[in-house]
This record gives sequence, structure tokens and C-alpha cells, in this order.
Amino acid sequence: MSTPPPSIASATPPAARADFPAPQALLGACALALLAVLLCYFLLDRPLAWFVHDHDLRRYAWLEWLTHIPDFIVYASALVLLLTPFRLAWRKAAARGERVLLTMSLSVAAAVFLKNVLKYLFGRAWPETWIDHNPSLIQNHVYGFFWLQSGEGFHSFPSGHTTIVFAAMSVLWLAAPRLRWLAALLCAAVIVGLLGMDYHFLGDIVAGAFLAGVCGLYLQRALLAQRT
Repeated sequence: MSTPPPSIASATPPAARADFPAPQALLGACALALLAVLLCYFLLDRPLAWFVHDHDLRRYAWLEWLTHIPDFIVYASALVLLLTPFRLAWRKAAARGERVLLTMSLSVAAAVFLKNVLKYLFGRAWPETWIDHNPSLIQNHVYGFFWLQSGEGFHSFPSGHTTIVFAAMSVLWLAAPRLRWLAALLCAAVIVGLLGMDYHFLGDIVAGAFLAGVCGLYLQRALLAQRT
């Protein structure tokens, strides 16, 4: 008697399993992030902003250069997303590096969309005045959240620059362990630049990093689950 052919399920090698965080773990992480933001809001944000202003750290041009790292990530992500349909038209299996780049780009797009919604919801004033004489901590002693503000003068929370770099680098951290040093270096560089230029409060950066990290984790896991 001939042996029956194995079923498709048994014949197909198991795909990489996507380990999504348990709901309890995600809720716990949200609670910790909220606690960190509150600690920054009440204890750290104002002293750090005044320290940077009083010591005129903005005179160091290299700090501003660091804040432009997310710009290059946005341009690269847009290019990847624009070219992806043409790449798929070739009907060839994408290389692992291409999949990682696509996931990084999708993570950036999703995180940027969410941070724009949150900026409108929270309406936080900036550390310093940047846009059309917007009220700020340094110039007008205006500090806090002013909910549902559409003006850019109240878009400090969460940090968009932090969101962008962490959205891309969180995927890189998960997908390429050998490049974790690069992911950590770029994230740290952007944080130093933002704080040194007084562009954001520390709490804005914490919120942006958490939002982007969640986006990167779930997108990386979701696309991993699609692999066969």
C-alpha cells in the first residue's frame, strides 16, 4: 500500500511565528509610558527647557544637524513606498533587506499619521516660540495641554521627529540584531538634538518614542506573519 501524500500543512515548513504582545503586556506598557510622561510633565520638562535656554545650547550648530536625521528617513521612506508597486510588478520574491525597508517605511507612515492625530487632541504648547509668535514656556510662561487645538503653535506633543526615527529604527532593531547599535545611535542622536535645541520637552520625546515603538513592533510582527 502506498503512503498517502502528506497534507499541505505537514509538508509546508512552519513559517516564522509572529509573537504579538499580549493585551495585558500592551496595557502595562501604556501605563508605564503614561507614568513616564506624567513624571516628565511635573518634574523634568520645565527645568530641562529652562536649562537649555539659560545656557544657550542652541548656539551649537551640530545639535541642529542632529535634528535633521528624521528628514532623511522620511525622504527614504517615501521613495521606498513609491517604488514598491513597481518592484512588486516584477513578480519576484523580495529579498529580506527589501522587506525590512518596506516595513520600516510603513511603520513611519503609520506612526506619522497617528502622531498628527495626537498632536491635535493634546494641543501642547512648545518650549519656545517658533511659529507666528506662538505662546510658549520660555517667552510667555505658557505651559500645559490645550485640548483640540488645530494651530501648529500647540503641536509639541508627541514629538514628530522622535516618532519618525523610532518608527524606522524599532523595525531595524527587531529585524537586524547586528545593526542595533546603529538604531540606538540614531535614536540617541535625535533625542540629544531635540533637547539641546529646545525643540521639544522630554515628555514629548517619551510619548513619540513609545508611539513609534508600538507601530514598529506590530507592523514588523504583522508582516512576519504574512511570510510563508
